[in-house]
Amino acid sequence: MPNKTFVFDQIKKLMGWCPACKRMATQTKKSCYFTNMDPISGKTENSPEFQTSNVVFPANSTLSYFLFYTGFSLLLRYQGDITLFLAGLFLLNTCYYFLFLKTFKAAVLVNRFGVHLQAFRLKNLEIPYEEIESVSSYRLEKRSKKMSLLLVIGGIALCGFFVYIAVAEGEWKPLLLLASILPLLLFMEKKQKTQLLDLNTQLYIKTRHKKWYEWTPYYSVVTDEASAEELKSFIERHL
Repeated sequence: MPNKTFVFDQIKKLMGWCPACKRMATQTKKSCYFTNMDPISGKTENSPEFQTSNVVFPANSTLSYFLFYTGFSLLLRYQGDITLFLAGLFLLNTCYYFLFLKTFKAAVLVNRFGVHLQAFRLKNLEIPYEEIESVSSYRLEKRSKKMSLLLVIGGIALCGFFVYIAVAEGEWKPLLLLASILPLLLFMEKKQKTQLLDLNTQLYIKTRHKKWYEWTPYYSVVTDEASAEELKSFIERHL
């Protein structure tokens, strides 16, 4: 008498069943990946670009100093109640705190459309290649120990002068002003040391047409040496 298993297998084969079909069906169930190797035309064309956030714009420092000097000069001229003076001092320091945070969002992007400066004078600026005349870079010299010592001595002398005015003449506003900005200055120095590294190269981008509110046609960027070379190379490649 033939084996039952053999008989059932013969019947399944006659009905079109194949033992390997289940395994093959499992293997063919996989995702499809489409790759378009054709170049994309128009504005979506893939092109090399370079971006760095390890940058500082000297224009931001100048603008921050101008706003800082103007605000506190007006505040020191106030001769009213000390309570309102302290409230104004707190408000100004809060504004300058967010102002400095904005400057730390500085970045430079170079792509096929031009040079994009983020948070340059607290706004985003795009410089098309047609407007760029030349680009150059210079290595910045490190601050000498003698200059650092002179700055420390000058700072101590300034603090002593404010203390003398407060004690001898009873004018506490300059001393309060100095005490209020010290935490902000320490915060700025710490954040710059942790976020920005090796700012030893200055890049100058000269444009063909100077805007009416600008002193010079140069846009200055301070960054590290490697980023400066990459930025200069990308810009010159499109000029």
